[in-house]
Amino acid sequence: MKLLLMLVALVAATAAAPPAKSPKAAPVRTKTAASSQSLFRQFNLAPLWHLHAKKAEAQTMLGCMGPQYRRLDIVYKQVRRDGKNPTVYHVEGKSRERERIMPFRGTITLTSIRKVKPEVRASDFKALAHYKVTGRFRLTESPAEEGAGVFTGTLAMTFSHTAAGLAYMPARGEEFGFMTPGEGATFTSQWASAAHPQPVKIVWASNFMDIAHTVMDRFYIGDRGMHINPKYARVGWNRYWENEEWWAEAEEPVL
Repeated sequence: MKLLLMLVALVAATAAAPPAKSPKAAPVRTKTAASSQSLFRQFNLAPLWHLHAKKAEAQTMLGCMGPQYRRLDIVYKQVRRDGKNPTVYHVEGKSRERERIMPFRGTITLTSIRKVKPEVRASDFKALAHYKVTGRFRLTESPAEEGAGVFTGTLAMTFSHTAAGLAYMPARGEEFGFMTPGEGATFTSQWASAAHPQPVKIVWASNFMDIAHTVMDRFYIGDRGMHINPKYARVGWNRYWENEEWWAEAEEPVL
């Protein structure tokens, strides 16, 4: 009987005891978000997209569009980080597909940033750290132009923080003329308009010639060195190296 009473008392005491508190999980997500916001404020990425801070030195980014991989040129003539939100950038620029030149404006919104280790290091390029950024964008062509449409898509980029500022680690030459891609910004987009509602797939990048073989079917051919496949000549790739200032405003004639 005494043993039975002791068992009853033990069960009652166990039931009355408060449940053990599990250790609180660290607020990893909050800490990561705070770290990202700090990096967004620290790094102004505008010069990387503008490629050159001086308007007169703006350079184009190459890309391809549609199932035939037609050549596309893009230039961001102005890039400005928003004064209140460091993840938003206001962009103005122009695109060219053959003889069709279209002005556009819109925004690039960053969604993530983190420090990374590069897969390949260039011995003559010194960096304090390397970063990967993702984002989204919407660029609207001028409605005053016939056939104007909208580019929407995502951004993926890698860049380096150096003693001189932000920069892209350059591609590295390999044997037989092959190149290991460096850092850069890749914009994966769809374009559509009221007259052409079926979306057209487009990819352009600051280092497009480094990544073209991953986007276009057999872009480079040849066993030794890299030569552009002749089949792409008819869609604009026979003169990709030309850097004429097609984006510049036409000067008014002097009367």
